[in-house]
Amino acid sequence: MTNGVIGDLLRHRARLSPDLEAVVSPNKRLTYREYNETVNRLSHFLLQNNVQKGDRIALLSKNLYTYPVIYLAAAKIGAVTVPINWLQKTDEIRYILENSTPKMLFYDGDFKQVTPLLGQLSFIQQEVRIANGEDTTSFEYLIQGYPSDEPEVDVEENDPALIIYTSGTTGRPKGVVCTHANVFNAVIGNMTTLDLRHRDRFLFVTPLCHISGMTFITGAPVRGITLVLSTQFNPLQIWELIEAEKITGMFSVPSMLSYMYEMVKAQDVTAPTLRMILCGGSRVPEHLISGMHDWGFQVIQVYGATEYSGSITYWMPEMGLDKCASVGKPLYLTEMKIVDPATGEALPPGEIGEVVCRGPLTFAGYWNNPEATEEVIRNGWYYTRDVGYMDEDGFLYIVDRLRDMIITSGEKVFPAQVEAVIEQLEEVAESAVVGVKDPVWGELARAYVVLKEGAQIAEEEIIAHVRKHMADYSLHEVEFVKELPKNSIGKVMKYVLRQHANQPGA
Repeated sequence: MTNGVIGDLLRHRARLSPDLEAVVSPNKRLTYREYNETVNRLSHFLLQNNVQKGDRIALLSKNLYTYPVIYLAAAKIGAVTVPINWLQKTDEIRYILENSTPKMLFYDGDFKQVTPLLGQLSFIQQEVRIANGEDTTSFEYLIQGYPSDEPEVDVEENDPALIIYTSGTTGRPKGVVCTHANVFNAVIGNMTTLDLRHRDRFLFVTPLCHISGMTFITGAPVRGITLVLSTQFNPLQIWELIEAEKITGMFSVPSMLSYMYEMVKAQDVTAPTLRMILCGGSRVPEHLISGMHDWGFQVIQVYGATEYSGSITYWMPEMGLDKCASVGKPLYLTEMKIVDPATGEALPPGEIGEVVCRGPLTFAGYWNNPEATEEVIRNGWYYTRDVGYMDEDGFLYIVDRLRDMIITSGEKVFPAQVEAVIEQLEEVAESAVVGVKDPVWGELARAYVVLKEGAQIAEEEIIAHVRKHMADYSLHEVEFVKELPKNSIGKVMKYVLRQHANQPGA
């Protein structure tokens, strides 16, 4: 065993803090000794069922204690975990399974979208149902009688530990391969940037299948943190859970944080132990950060990418509330620069370009897709495909996705900025702006707009509103639609709109 191997991290913590609570799940509480023994039993089950180093195991489950157990058991024997988002539909799950060819599938009986696939894929040698609701008896029965000693497998830090599929807003999802070293360095980067402490209690109500969940599972033993897992988000119950379990930190997304903030304003919320709420996935509105701060709750904004093993930057309140519109500074072990997308030259502060970063957190490549890997990793730098700028103080501001940028007669249009202006109009529910090919201008910006129930507004009024706030070339035409095409996790699939916009006669 070498440093930075994920299974070792748990073994050392179990030795150091055997009686410290490790995982709290709705139906189970485990100390670090029990956690390690349970992981080892499953490791031996996997080995005896022909899962070998390098084999993939797929995992589709809600946030139960079995989730981290399965991931760490696979890691201990050098198998690769493929976490699947439970919001995905049958066809999306089929694609991921066919692309990663796992030997074993662990699944939660509650997710019926996997049922049509059971027994249908020849490469899956075993399908294991781990839960029925929150009842995990079948899982406990499965590993009963297997030895609890450490499995003897030589795992190296550059062996793959995870394949996490991207959300597929540009087409087919790609499998991001993260090695043991990637994830370990992400843990070091996070633990040395954030104020995480021994005996902290960290709540996960966001799905563990995202890279944030997988790195936190890995990091908890390093610091001796208790993971508290919740299977569903309820804005009232979450505050009760935070209080009851003496939660010190949690992960959230902006929509969740918004509900929590409304509850804080409406009720007498006391959560004296809560020191930090990490929030990411999309931009966190400034009023939420400052509003929660006024009530004594510290929101930390995170910007990251699965390809960088999770977090790339953090904005923390100690950096100054005047900078909360930024996503902060690169975390420990990370270098960053802004480059001109056309020339690749580094740009000075204030100039908008592509965000690139480098460090030991950079992923190993896309699974079986060297061409896509070469597009985003160049000379050791990861090209995020995000557009932004850094200010004089080194704070990063994200403007848009690079692929969404529209160039009209040489002028750059950033759809996210246009959408923000369109959505100031009270008639508008949501919008998405894409480029339409034009023989004279190159591209013209078209907005697909969904109006609120019963609302009416003319195309000309929307265009006039945008041109009042932005350059005239920022928006050329508007098309009203009933809904925007979205993937299973609710992100707008702009490539679908672009295809529609650029069809002949569209």
